[in-house]
Amino acid sequence: MKPVFYKIILHLIGLISLLALQAGTVYSSSSSHADPSGFVICERIKRQGICEEYRLNTLSAADRQLITRHCTVGALCPDEDRIGYCERYKDPDGLVFDKHYYAGTEKQHDWDATTIEETCIQSGGKYHEE
Repeated sequence: MKPVFYKIILHLIGLISLLALQAGTVYSSSSSHADPSGFVICERIKRQGICEEYRLNTLSAADRQLITRHCTVGALCPDEDRIGYCERYKDPDGLVFDKHYYAGTEKQHDWDATTIEETCIQSGGKYHEE
């Protein structure tokens, strides 16, 4: 009976260690926002009122190559004139990124906070109003 008890204890210790490791990974990826070198931005603020932040560590090699070819590495979307943003927006191709929306663009109409929030929620993201 004792060997079975020790096996159960060892399995519990292993499970707790695994859960702690996963929690640490989630925490570190969510706090990487402070390090701009971990992001790629696609800025189309003047034309479309949008700036997108892609986390490099979540992109596949092909997506990373494509996005870094067309976007800028080592910067974050600016705070100025931002209406709000959608954290972890998921596009139809399955890419996940933070999508920032801005006022005062060349578009005929500025972004509306209600529309941004609805689109964000429908895309599986979390909306943040400025």
